[in-house]
Amino acid sequence: MERISQSQLAAMIVLFQIGSSPLFLLASDAGADAWISVLIGMIGGLLLLLLVTLQLYRRMPEEDLFDMIERSFGKVAGSLLTAVYIVYFGYKAVRNVREFGDLMILYLLPSTPLWFILLILMVIAAYAVFQGIEVFSRVAQILLPMIVFVYIALFVALWGTELFDAHRLMPVLDSGLKKPIESALPELISFPFGEMVLFLLFWKYADRRGGTTRTTVLSYLFSGTFIVVTTIFILGSLGPLAEFSVVPLIQIVSLVQTADFIQRLDPVVALLLFGGVFMKMTFYYLGTTLLFSRLFRIGRYAALFPVGALLFAGSMAFRSYMQHIWFGFEKNLKYHFPIFQIVIPVLLLLAAMIRSRFEKNGRTPS
Repeated sequence: MERISQSQLAAMIVLFQIGSSPLFLLASDAGADAWISVLIGMIGGLLLLLLVTLQLYRRMPEEDLFDMIERSFGKVAGSLLTAVYIVYFGYKAVRNVREFGDLMILYLLPSTPLWFILLILMVIAAYAVFQGIEVFSRVAQILLPMIVFVYIALFVALWGTELFDAHRLMPVLDSGLKKPIESALPELISFPFGEMVLFLLFWKYADRRGGTTRTTVLSYLFSGTFIVVTTIFILGSLGPLAEFSVVPLIQIVSLVQTADFIQRLDPVVALLLFGGVFMKMTFYYLGTTLLFSRLFRIGRYAALFPVGALLFAGSMAFRSYMQHIWFGFEKNLKYHFPIFQIVIPVLLLLAAMIRSRFEKNGRTPS
């Protein structure tokens, strides 16, 4: 079986969590307190990770999500639930594919047909999935230091200019905690903090199993803190205008000018964001392929083409970028995603606990 090191697992988690998060001002309804909403969402996601998702892994460290579902619900119901998760992971991949294509047209290649950009993206992602999780994890390990370094440099540049003004974050909690909490739950658990359910497919590949929980929690805390800091910089630089910006971080950095030779850095940020979206989309593509191959009892390579074709077709189904964003924030985050990130994992954990109790008493649950 393929294996990944703890450092590679950490890189995968950080890049997955950051992903496309800097594309948006999260919890924009909370206004200047949006960063507090992100912090609340991060804490809620951490509790979900510690109490549910990681508990499932610790009870069944040799199994992935497919095995957990089949063991808890049987082959028939388990197959149906696995198919539903394939749709969920595939849909998440579709959203990232479309984000990549729309943003590429918006910022870099306005004259290129959307279908062509998406096709090239799917071919590259299919090659990454074809290479397997070991190779993909090494790519994440190489990319992470570079991406973090560039982001830190951008934050330093913003801090050193007059664009960032901490007064735009004031007054803190002017209307109390109610609004930040309402903006955080369940939306920020749905995106991005509850998405760690995908790693129920990947944790079993990690070496030194005893350190997987610690690596996961530390990586989650790092990426969550990064997202909070990014939100603070967006709010402190744009203020109320951040809510109306398509990609606020790019808008901010486009205004940065340091001396006469460091300016117009928005293409650099665009490439960073594209890289984050691509990595996240490939994570979901890999997860969908793994589940698809297990459900239909075929090899991963045989599952690559049908899954990729469905993702490509799905990414072309949205009429526009704004429809894609509206549907995601108004429908998916509030009603759909919590089912897969909270409800079903809790049911799986309860089933595992009941089964463990029966096995401890020398009986097998029917």
